[in-house]
Parts: sequence; structure tokens; C-alpha cells
Amino acid sequence: MAADTQTPDDLDLPVAAAGRESDPATTTASATSSPCRHLRHKGMYVYTDGQSEIHGDYDNTIYWCLKTLRGFGPDDEMVSDEDCRDCNRSCYQPI
Repeated sequence: MAADTQTPDDLDLPVAAAGRESDPATTTASATSSPCRHLRHKGMYVYTDGQSEIHGDYDNTIYWCLKTLRGFGPDDEMVSDEDCRDCNRSCYQPI
């Protein structure tokens, strides 16, 4: 019955998204850094009511990169509000 015994190496542990290990320093830095200056979404052009209130993002917000005009950046990674705050991306330029 020793075959049924699991060791810590045999356990399936959750892995961060895309197979990357999560680094708390990187996660905190990307969460607090400003978005890339090339990140765009439709709300930037539609919500022009002159109010100082910031409109929140909706679940269906579509982002694109101003450099590629597509849903992925020059580094072939996906474009999103969260992803484009990662200062470790080669194409990232702060506002």
C-alpha cells in the first residue's frame, strides 16, 4: 500500500497563470505601476462627459495596443489593463 502514499513532490499544486511562478514583488509592482502609454480602450473615447468621475472598466472592455493596433503588443503578449502595467514587458512605457 506504499504506492497510495503521496509525498509533497507528488501533490498537484496550483501554478500561476500561463505556467509562470508568481513573484510577489512583480505582482505588487505591476499592480501599482501606471498603464503603458500605448494602451487604449473604447471608453477613453466614449466617456467624454467632462465629469471628473472615473468610469470603471466593464467585463467586456476590449483593449488594444496603439503600436500594433491589435489585441497583442509588440512583444506578442496579450493586451489588457493588468498585463500592460507590467514594467518587465519589453514594450512597456509608463505614462
